[in-house]
Amino acid sequence: MTTGNNSGDLYARETAFTKLIRGGYFGLAQTYWAFYLIVAALFFVVGSVLVADRNWPPYVGMIVALVAWSFLLLTGVQRGYKGADPGKALGRIGMLFLLLNLTNILATLSFI
Repeated sequence: MTTGNNSGDLYARETAFTKLIRGGYFGLAQTYWAFYLIVAALFFVVGSVLVADRNWPPYVGMIVALVAWSFLLLTGVQRGYKGADPGKALGRIGMLFLLLNLTNILATLSFI
């Protein structure tokens, strides 16, 4: 029986939320894409209603929150990524998040 504190003991004691954030259940990419898509869908639904009602201050606040959420997700990916070139991966993911955010914003604005 060992009493040392090795990394196996650390991962055995992590909570379900921590394991989810680290990509332990579904993998890092699938987890963070799911997080992104859930919030993007919520933004589309609520944002479309706000634009249709011409309620601009909450809509702009939601855009700021969407961009902040994207940066938070990129930070999570950066911490969990174990590949050879993290900058290249983060650049690609960041560009995809940017383009999808812009597409989502334009789609909600079509309800004017």
